[in-house]
Amino acid sequence: MGWKVAWSDRMVSMYTSIVIGGLVYGLFRKKTKPLAFWIFALLILPMVIDGGTHMLSDLAGVGQGFRDTNIWLQTITNNVFSMSFYQGDALGSFNSWMRLITGVLFGLGLVAFSFPYINESFADVVHNNQRKGDFK
Repeated sequence: MGWKVAWSDRMVSMYTSIVIGGLVYGLFRKKTKPLAFWIFALLILPMVIDGGTHMLSDLAGVGQGFRDTNIWLQTITNNVFSMSFYQGDALGSFNSWMRLITGVLFGLGLVAFSFPYINESFADVVHNNQRKGDFK
């Protein structure tokens, strides 16, 4: 019934934050310096941890690993939240929130790290071509 659409919370949040971050960067690009690599690495580390633990969890079989039940999180939080928060990956669950947050951190970190370098590269191309008379 209807058309099936693949959906990934992490990809949607990552690409959306790249677009929004890119638009904001465009407004402030003259005042923006590239993000230090170590800060960029810190911003992508949560995605590496979250994605890595999901990959290890899936080795037990999709839907059967430790990231599907999140018993470890239930223990840490003493079951403060409802079971629907801990289990699965439905919107509003722990896994959904982690995918959203890690995607946004990665996307914004990528923009802050790479866009100033890309902008500088294009500025050099324009400058060199203006000297040659290709652009006016």
